[in-house]
Amino acid sequence: MLRQVNPRAKHAVLHIPLELHRAVTRDVASGAELADTRRLRILVLGPLGSLHVEHMAMAAHDHGHDVVVGGAPWTGMPAAPLIDDRIVVSHPTWPTARWMHRLLRATRPDLVHAHWMPIAALAMLYGASPVIVSAWGSDVLRASRLQRIAWRLVVRYADMLLASSGALVDELHELGAPAERTQLVNWGVDLRAFSPPTADREVLRAALDLPPGPMIISPRSDNEIYNADIILRAFERVARERSDVTLVLLRTPADGKDLGPLRHPERVRKIGRVPYERMQDYYRAADVCVSIASSDSSPRSVWESMACGTPCVVSDIPWVHELITDQEHALIVSIDEESVAAATRRLLDDRPLAARISAEARRLVEQERDHDREMKRLFAIYEQVVREGGRRSRLLRVLSPAAVAVGIVQAIVRRSLARLRNR
Repeated sequence: MLRQVNPRAKHAVLHIPLELHRAVTRDVASGAELADTRRLRILVLGPLGSLHVEHMAMAAHDHGHDVVVGGAPWTGMPAAPLIDDRIVVSHPTWPTARWMHRLLRATRPDLVHAHWMPIAALAMLYGASPVIVSAWGSDVLRASRLQRIAWRLVVRYADMLLASSGALVDELHELGAPAERTQLVNWGVDLRAFSPPTADREVLRAALDLPPGPMIISPRSDNEIYNADIILRAFERVARERSDVTLVLLRTPADGKDLGPLRHPERVRKIGRVPYERMQDYYRAADVCVSIASSDSSPRSVWESMACGTPCVVSDIPWVHELITDQEHALIVSIDEESVAAATRRLLDDRPLAARISAEARRLVEQERDHDREMKRLFAIYEQVVREGGRRSRLLRVLSPAAVAVGIVQAIVRRSLARLRNR
């Protein structure tokens, strides 16, 4: 079993590779056993604190693979409980190029699964192979012109590309990704954890110390693409007509900054980030879930809310129309306060409609977004990529040592300049 490495270790860049090398060497000594059980050594690269990275790493571990995770928390993202004692976590040390190069040499992975296109580009440049790349959405859908040029190289040389929606698959094809190396694999929903309520919603709200009466939930962050300001203004329209309704904002700054003045502050609850294992409690307590992102790719929060039997109001963007039918599985609206308010009001007032959408949405999640089924597909792709071997080009083989050297020099120069400026 690989040992957990203390991320606060003063000289982690020196000690992590040694520890990983010893662990991997022990596994290689029993190579026949690994071959018989298809036990793979997988290096997962991505932002720590992300549930996508955490859950895929844990799923691979629980499936019997040896997993190492490498990455750093995104700015503003809370530290991950990520992985417990079962999985090694390697935190980047300075300079990043040397850390990545040593991590790859120490783990000698059968494959690298890189999350988020910029991280995938670096991994491939620094010598990772074979590489599975997971695009998440905005890294492709909102990429700049310069980024799209870089992503064209990523999709050309990656061994497999994964996307969570057909819309994102189409964008990868636009960048030049070959159809035979592009797969739609969704994050999936744990259907046992996320299930419809068995108690009255009023009872569930009381248990969460929320006021009685209808509840609207907004589970997305305060990033501008999720349009929290429009959700607030839409709620104010509904609140003018109903004095019993409450808006609960999850994953939004708990102190309310950036939200602006509130007309009904006593009826807006800013909960902040909620531990993932408690998210289902809030979904079950809600009468309506609102998610009106301007750019998205099959968000987990929507599918999890639907799995909990909470009818959703979702924005009219491409991923939605792949499986969701308006007025059958959710209400699909344009991104403006009048449309969002009208849809929310309709679900609150027309309880038979809300109940029908709730039931159909749950059925759709069971059919199309079962987490266990999606992970089995992912692990079959892992085996396929390992069986076929890396297709790393001669160009990348030549560039990788140079890229590592340039990265180290660049880091040293930047640090030296920063020191000079601070004198």
